[in-house]
Amino acid sequence: MFPSLDFAHFYDPSQREGFCRQFVSTLQEYGFVKLINHGIPDAQIDQAFAAARHFFELLVEEKLKSPHPPTANPHRGFSPVGLENVGAVSDYGSPGHSPYLKDMKESYDIGSECDPLYKNIWPPPEVDDTFQPTFTSFFEAGYRTELAILRALSIGLGLPEHWLGQLHAAQTNELRITHYPAVAREDFAHSTRIATHTDFGTITLLFQDAVGGLQVEVPPHSGQFEDIDSGGPYECILNAGDCLQMWTGLHSARHRVHLPDQFKEEQSDGMVPERFSIAYFAKPDRDAILRPLMGEDNPEGEYLTANEFQHMRIAGTY
Repeated sequence: MFPSLDFAHFYDPSQREGFCRQFVSTLQEYGFVKLINHGIPDAQIDQAFAAARHFFELLVEEKLKSPHPPTANPHRGFSPVGLENVGAVSDYGSPGHSPYLKDMKESYDIGSECDPLYKNIWPPPEVDDTFQPTFTSFFEAGYRTELAILRALSIGLGLPEHWLGQLHAAQTNELRITHYPAVAREDFAHSTRIATHTDFGTITLLFQDAVGGLQVEVPPHSGQFEDIDSGGPYECILNAGDCLQMWTGLHSARHRVHLPDQFKEEQSDGMVPERFSIAYFAKPDRDAILRPLMGEDNPEGEYLTANEFQHMRIAGTY
C-alpha cells in the first residue's frame, strides 16, 4: 500500500524535480514513505543492529550502568521496560481519545557528541566497548542523510534548496535504539509495543527488522490503522513529524507498533517474537520558530520555539 521511492533519483539531475514532487505528494497523502538508496550503507546498518542486539542481551544490572534519568531531560541513556510510556501523550492532535496502553519496550537514546546542552550517557567500556563508536558513527551518517532529504523536501515544496537544512544546523537530533522483548500474544489486550503517537520533530528515519507491527493511521483521524510491511533492515521508513507539519502542512501521521498482522491468528505457542528498530529523529535547532513557512503568516500570532515544543511534548512521557 505504501509507496517505495528510490532516493538515488534525487542525485540524477534529469529526475530530481520529478522525484522531489513525488516525495512531497506521498507525504501529503500518507505522512509516511519508504526509501531505498537513502545513503546509509548496508554494512553500517548491519553493524548497528548487531550492536543493538549485543547491548540488549546484557543483564539488566549491566544495562542500568548507563541509565536514562527518571525525568524527561536529558533524553539520553538506557530506559528499561516501563520507564517511558508514549501512551501518556498519545492523543496529541487527535479529536478523540485512545485507550491508555502500557508500552512494552526498552530503549537507548543518543544525541550529537557536539551538543552543548545535553551530554551523551554511554555504557562504561567494561560493559560494552563497541556501542559508543558504532552509534556515534551511525548518528553522523543519519545527519548526512537527513540534510539530503531536507534538500529534497525543500525543492518539492518550492522552497529554496537549503531552506529546511539551515533550520537543522545544530544537530539537536536524537538516535533511539529500541528492543521489544518477546511477549505472549494475549498481552496485547492491555499493552502495546508503543502506543499511538505522532513524532515530535521534523522527520524520522526508521530502520527495522522483519518482525512487523508498525502501523499508520489511514486516512488521517479515522482511527483505522494499516500495517506497514517491512522491507528489511536496509529500507528506511520516513515519516513527517509535528514540526514539519507546523511549518509546511505536510501530514504528521499517527502511528504505533502493535500486534504484527501475521500473529493476529492464534499461534501454537502464543508468543510474539522480539523486535528491534533504530530510529533517527531529525529535530530543528532549539531556537527555530515553528511558524508556517508557506502561505499566510499571522504577524500577531505567538509561535513556539522548537525547544519549547519539544519540552511540552516529551514532559508527559516520563
